[in-house]
Amino acid sequence: MSDRAPRLSLWQKMAYAIGDLGNSVGPGTIIPFWYSFFLTDIVRLDLRLVSLFWIIVTLWDAVNDPLFGYLSDRTRTRWGRRRPYLLFGAIPFGLSFALLWVIPDTRSQILLFLFYTGVYILYEGAFTAVSCPYSALTPELTDDHDERTSLITYRMAVSIGAGLAAPLLLGLVIFPMFPARDPRAYQTIGYASGLAFIPPLLIAFLGTRERAEFQAAAPLPLRTSIGFIRRNSAFRSTVALRLLSWIPVVIVQAVFAYYLAYWIGMTEDETSIVQGVILAVAFLFLPLVSYLSHRFEKRQAFVISVVSWAVVMLLIFLVPQGAKLPVYVLGALAGFGVSAAHVIPSAMTPDVMEVDELMSGRRQEGVYAGIMIFIDKLARMAALAVLPLVLRWARYVQPTVANPTPIQPASALMALRIFVSVVPALLLIASIPVARAYPLTRERYEEIRQTLVRRRVCEQVQAEGDA
Repeated sequence: MSDRAPRLSLWQKMAYAIGDLGNSVGPGTIIPFWYSFFLTDIVRLDLRLVSLFWIIVTLWDAVNDPLFGYLSDRTRTRWGRRRPYLLFGAIPFGLSFALLWVIPDTRSQILLFLFYTGVYILYEGAFTAVSCPYSALTPELTDDHDERTSLITYRMAVSIGAGLAAPLLLGLVIFPMFPARDPRAYQTIGYASGLAFIPPLLIAFLGTRERAEFQAAAPLPLRTSIGFIRRNSAFRSTVALRLLSWIPVVIVQAVFAYYLAYWIGMTEDETSIVQGVILAVAFLFLPLVSYLSHRFEKRQAFVISVVSWAVVMLLIFLVPQGAKLPVYVLGALAGFGVSAAHVIPSAMTPDVMEVDELMSGRRQEGVYAGIMIFIDKLARMAALAVLPLVLRWARYVQPTVANPTPIQPASALMALRIFVSVVPALLLIASIPVARAYPLTRERYEEIRQTLVRRRVCEQVQAEGDA
């Protein structure tokens, strides 16, 4: 067995990376940025029901995500463990996303609530069926510490680039096609996006190959598997870091549409363009983030980026009402931190798989991927569930047919400003000591990898001797 796996080709990196397009545009951009706004201001679902909606789908994810990760670890096919899910899950994922934007012909709040909750549960099941196996592929494609950072950088280039293209298309093409707050605009977004999500997953299926040696060993029993995960200190650090760095992104995404509409006075197309500016700058900063991760330890690169990001978030609170230019400037300055939040925690996560293999003697990428995806969704859903309650407490005025753009009270405007700036900044500051304490340095990882290589060689020699 070779001491080091071959380096990935450009095609392999690009084929894997393109598979993240649906995740970045749908669950990563459109859902957190627009779906609560769609439910409260377009469908006009009661704020309390919107909050209950997000709570229910989050509880479903608590079972859904680890389950699919567990199943993918135990799947054995001629295509591998992960890739069949991309092949057979692509169409259900795309079609179920399109269904999210259908508006039933009823005024009943209960029927609307039941419809969207049911459809979203179907969508989350389809999304998880492809996202968990897709994420579990990362550590299987390469075991090189820096090559994984490179692979993740390619993936995040697609993620941020697609996330950039989506709001620009919304702001420059789709929203201008319809009157303000027209449901047809959101339905066009949903239908077009759902169809666009299918081909990238098929490309990822065709362009990647799983390593056969990772499928040879029998999977661990569930209880034993969970025991090793609980003992993995590097994984616990990664979870904490991911939560503290990802929740700020999710909070800003959830609140931004309301903040820009009611505090800054922007239209839907202008709001989408601001979002595009943030992601455009984040895309441009990807090479710098990758360089810092190679030049220093990943934890040091993260701290450098997060400090600048927290300062920018605090400055957003000072933007005067109706001032559009500062929003564009601060949005651009936030791009560096957004880029780092996408790349560095995602590059840390695959490395903890070798720590687990050192303890357990097995590969459990699926279970870990399921847990990490649930953590991401938990952060997103928690923010989206809390936001309607905060808005209701702050006396937010929901639009009506007679008053589609109501004037908001000072209490609602203050709540929006705090949640879009101060709260994310405090979470980012809290992530700094967690990053500094991250235990898996480049040197320590290489020691673990070398130990595993020697172990696999011994196991292979023993198996050949037994045969």
